[in-house]
Order: sequence, then C-alpha cells, then structure tokens
Amino acid sequence: MHKDPAHNPIRSGKPLALQGEAAVTPQELQALIGAMAGDPVGALSALSAHAKKQAAREAIDRLLADRSPVYAALNGVEPKARKNAARLLGALARERDATALIKALRAEETRFVVPSLLLALGSVGGAQAKAALEAYAPPAAADEAERKHAEEIALAHQKALAALARDLPLPERKKLDTVREILAAAPAGFAPVLQRELAALGFSGALETNGVLVQTDDLARLYRARCMAEALLPAGQNIALDPGSIAAAATGRLSAPYRIELKHYMGDRAAFIRALASALGGGDNPSRYIDELRVVCTGADRCDVFIKPCNVPDHRFDYRKKAISASIAPSTAACLARYALSFVPAGHIFALDPFCGSGTLLFELEQAAPGCTALGVDVSSIALSAAQENARAAKSRARFVRKDILRFEPKSAFDLVLTNMPFGNRVGSHEANDPLYRGFIRLLPRLLSPGGIALLYTMEHKLLLNCLKNEPGLTIAAELTTEAGGLNPRVTIVRKKQ
Repeated sequence: MHKDPAHNPIRSGKPLALQGEAAVTPQELQALIGAMAGDPVGALSALSAHAKKQAAREAIDRLLADRSPVYAALNGVEPKARKNAARLLGALARERDATALIKALRAEETRFVVPSLLLALGSVGGAQAKAALEAYAPPAAADEAERKHAEEIALAHQKALAALARDLPLPERKKLDTVREILAAAPAGFAPVLQRELAALGFSGALETNGVLVQTDDLARLYRARCMAEALLPAGQNIALDPGSIAAAATGRLSAPYRIELKHYMGDRAAFIRALASALGGGDNPSRYIDELRVVCTGADRCDVFIKPCNVPDHRFDYRKKAISASIAPSTAACLARYALSFVPAGHIFALDPFCGSGTLLFELEQAAPGCTALGVDVSSIALSAAQENARAAKSRARFVRKDILRFEPKSAFDLVLTNMPFGNRVGSHEANDPLYRGFIRLLPRLLSPGGIALLYTMEHKLLLNCLKNEPGLTIAAELTTEAGGLNPRVTIVRKKQ
C-alpha cells in the first residue's frame, strides 16, 4: 500500500533524520511543510528538529520563503502548534519574522507557549525584537499552580535578552572590584611549585592541597604565573547542595551574565541548573558570560562553590599555534619544567626532550631557565612541524630533529632530559610501548651526564619501573602523581649515578 511520505514522520513523533536517515531531503522537507495544514503540531515539531542542522535549516528557509503557513499556525487555535511555530521561527533566526512573533506574543494567553515566543524573539534579533523584549514584563504567578510557568517565562525572557547581546564583546577583566581571596589552582601535586613561582611574582599565599590562596585584586598580574591552571574565588565550602544555599553563597560575588558548571552531580542536572539560575534571579547564559559559577559536589547533599572570573587576558601560552594528539597542558608543562630544575644544579643547562611533540615542555623550560640550550627529538614529521611553528611564535632558540630516539647518537651528554612519554591511553598501545620504553631506558645512561637528571611523565608507571630496575647506573630521586583529563600520570625523577 502506498504511504504518504509526510505521514510516517508525523505519526511516529520523530523527524526523519532521527529515524536512521543520513540526512533529510528537500522533498521530505517540502512534504512536512505541506502537512502543516492537516497536522501543524507534528509537522512543525519535525521541521524544528531538522532546523538544528545548518543544511536543513537553509533548505527550510528557502522552502518557506512565503511564511504564511507558519504564521497561520502561530496564530491558530492549537497551543502546541503555536509553540512549535515559534520554535521553528527561532531556529531559522530571521529578523523578518520579528513582527509576526511580537503580534503573537501580545495575543498569547496560554502560558506554556510564551517561553518559545520570547526565545524566538531573542534568536531573530533586531531593533523590533529588542524593543519588544525590553518592554515585556514577565507575569507573576497568581497561585502555586502557576509558579512553574511563571518561572519558565522569566527565565526565557532573561535568556532572550541575553541572546540579543551575544555578538557584543565582553570587556576584559584585569582587576576585581576589590581585594579578594583567590585560589590559584595548580595541576594536582604541584601546589608547592606554583607557590614558589607566585612568591617570585610578589604574591604571598597559603599552601592548599589544590593550589595557593592569595589576596589580590590584580587578575592580570596573577595570570603571569605560568604554573597556575586557573584562578577561582572560593564562595562556600561544605554547604548544603540546594539552589537556595548555593545562591546565598554566590550573591554579591557572582557577576552576570554567568554560566553554571555542575561537577559530580548525580541527579537531573538540567533541572538543578534551572532551579539554581532561578534562585540567583536569572542571568544564566552558557554561551556568553563574565563569570563561571562552579558547584563541586562533595557528597550526596554537600558541595563546594567557586566563582571563576572569565574574560581575563591570558597571553601566557600564545605561542601554542599548533597542538597534536596528547599534547600536554601548558600549565602542567610549566610545573614539570620548574620541578625538574629543582633537582638540577644552577648554571647553564643542556636539555633534551626525546619525545618532544609540539615542543611545549621545552618552551616552558626556556621560560623557567632563560639561556638554557634545548633540543627536541621526535619521530613524527607532523609533531616537528607543529613544534617549529610554535618555536617561531615563542621566539625560542630550541632546535628540533626528526629522529627515532632509539637511533639517536648525541654529540654530548645532557644535564636534563624531560619528556612526556608516549602512553597507551592516548598514544599507541601498551604492547607498542613496551619495547620503546625498554630501549629508551637502556639508552638513558648515555644521554645523561654524570649526576644528570631525567623527568619522565607517563601513565605507564609499572612498565617504567620494571625498565629502571634493570639499569644499575640510574636511581629514582623522587616521584609524584598528578592529574590530566581524568587520568593520573606519574612523574618520576631519575638521576644518573656519578
């Protein structure tokens, strides 16, 4: 039996592209447009879903050059059809639709439709939409039954107003309005390294497990600390995990617009974020924000709350023009370089990174030890191309050589070898790393000068230890565990015996 091509996607409740089709065709979109007369709710719902994809959105916009069918639904008797018509116009984001949306908003009496009309106006933009949104006053809830709709309307109104400003640049924030306590967060295990760097920059601070607490209003100067991963304002510790308590802790510290980051939460994240934004009085804008409100759940009903000032000028790592797979975070590289230097006698340093990748470790070593001589070796031409481009941007004097390190014959020994070794979680596999590690550790005594130091950063800790056991000329001087993207790499300091 022949079936109407517009019929199945509507009755199923799912748009075509969500039923296994690779992409919706113009013919299918045209069929959905034709189906609006008989089933405006289903057809408009399907079109709205398809319009999330750019190609389909552009096709729908062309096919609906005459907006009459959508405007008819926008003013029809079926509330769900009005809602879906607004959703579609919002997805198409054309200023030409502002007049129809404003007319519909003024006439709308069904409260669950209003948020879609407001969001659509924010999306289409323009002077008309701006004036209408600024003049609109969200209704108050007449009773408890209306409270949810009133909150949704108020939140949609705030988001629509924020959307109008999406293309306006936010001002840079070089200072806070007053001196505040700031947690200069360090990569795990490196808080003492960051503390020493901050002291050199003129900051005195208390050492914490995850960083250093300082008192300052000078964000720009604080962001000169290369070992700092981020700067956070503590707002509440071990407080109740409920929107009211979190909002009370953040009020007076949090600037709008903001985004909410909810970590380790086990419930309905979207509902909790909506409730928190409502408790804060609005201002949540995940795409354009001045502050990040970070809620870190520490138990079933407790949390820590931080505010991260955003839009702070940070030019520490501008040299990173190119990165490769498994490139190390530059703040971690800065910590590793300074940690390694604490084991090396003062003086001119001849350093090697035998798996240099895009060069970040060597560039951070040069920052910590100006005047050092740095050499990077890697077997990958792609990695070396990235390293050389980054070196030009960094005005680095480091040299780079394409070579398999197991076939590398240095002209002289090195005072320091530091490297992010390949490990199977991100590069290669454990099976491939086994012979590489064994060969490299056998070579290491020839690479190091007497008393020389190697810093080896890897997840393959057991393999590394097994290899080191077989090299009597090497001894482990120190070890620590850090964190990177949910992994816990180990840092091993190896010294060549005199």
